[in-house]
Amino acid sequence: MNQSAPAWRIAMELPDGSCVAAFEEAIALDDAVVTAQEIAGSPGWRLTGYCTGEPDRAILDMRVAIAAASAAIDPPPIIIEEIPATDWVADYQSRTKPVTIGRFFIYPSHFHDSVPQGLTGMKLDAGLAFGTGEHESTAGCLVALQGLKDKGLNVGRGLDMGCGSAILAIAMARLWPDAVIVAVDNDPISVSTATENVADNGCAGAVSVAESDGYGGAVVQSGTPYDLITANILARPLIAMVPGAASSLAVGGHAILSGILSEQAEEVLDSYVSAGFALSERLDFGNWATLVLERQG
Repeated sequence: MNQSAPAWRIAMELPDGSCVAAFEEAIALDDAVVTAQEIAGSPGWRLTGYCTGEPDRAILDMRVAIAAASAAIDPPPIIIEEIPATDWVADYQSRTKPVTIGRFFIYPSHFHDSVPQGLTGMKLDAGLAFGTGEHESTAGCLVALQGLKDKGLNVGRGLDMGCGSAILAIAMARLWPDAVIVAVDNDPISVSTATENVADNGCAGAVSVAESDGYGGAVVQSGTPYDLITANILARPLIAMVPGAASSLAVGGHAILSGILSEQAEEVLDSYVSAGFALSERLDFGNWATLVLERQG
């Protein structure tokens, strides 16, 4: 049995994924175990920490205030509550089920059945890195990738910019087994998670994972030009990255952009069109838009 003693839960909600790492460190008191999860239908994230002793509210408030100042946001409300003894393994497994998106079948490590016939399997556990397939922006990217494959796109070199869990890099490796793929993120935690996921899915030979601050990193520059770029980030960073995307994508290559609220899609699209991209397709899932663009000559 994995029954625990009574424990304490610390919870908060953050406006987006850019500040997850700072707040994760802030609430990782003593023996605390921290998880983060996207909030469906919004750019927000829910951060939860579990510890065996009652947290010191004053210390926690101070650490969260410092994290908030570094992220230039107001300190989020903090919930602290005692929770009863729980079989954590059983609880996690009961809440974490396989997800089917298009022809991708995304399953946790405790799933031991066969991948359904006709579907492409990917093993991913929920963790601190963005991208388990459940968020609409990730789903849009997966459907867009499959759509490009179905249309006959050939990919020799691919880039997953802001890779998070590396779910999109792994999907590229599944769809184009001969492609050389680079997956990068500016968050060390995401890089670590992505590296583990790539290995768990048997893609280490095809996917190289590295830390990079956008398109300027040496590992990104050494692989240009790319035939396919995925970037599931947020609207503002995507707009700021237009020059890097334009210089890194081959003429005739495709970019899949997501993490874009529907009302932001036109602004993002306009910024890329002005840099020589053309819209091939727009996919809308809930309040989120995914743009499939082609680099013009």
